[in-house]
Amino acid sequence: MEDFEFHCGTCWEINVIAGRPKGFWSTTHYELPGEWTCWNCDTVNTTPND
Repeated sequence: MEDFEFHCGTCWEINVIAGRPKGFWSTTHYELPGEWTCWNCDTVNTTPND
């Protein structure tokens, strides 16, 4: 697991999203959820594609 930080689009708080490796041996490609809820304001955000 690898942690990624994203800012909420509403309140700009930092949210830490856990990503899972995309393969058994992969250390550079991770799967992230398409949507996540901000811990601070409960707004649903989307994960950027980049």
